[in-house]
Amino acid sequence: MIQKSFVMMKPDAVQRRLMGKILSRFEEKGLQIVAVKLMQIDEDLAKTHYGEHADKPFFGSLIEYITSCLLYTSPSPRDMRRS
Repeated sequence: MIQKSFVMMKPDAVQRRLMGKILSRFEEKGLQIVAVKLMQIDEDLAKTHYGEHADKPFFGSLIEYITSCLLYTSPSPRDMRRS
């Protein structure tokens, strides 16, 4: 059985250029990276992805942070929307 996982490297990891080191850790554990995408998510997608935190006091700053610059994702967050 093949399992797929969503991985998102947040703005600080991208800004600090840690993507290669982080991906290497996954590969060292035997996981296969099949797709990655460098993208900037919009506010609507961020609100959908973090919707469970909408009533929390940190929600606004979380959305501002996560939309502040590029993210490294695998697979696309649009494919991971909850039903």
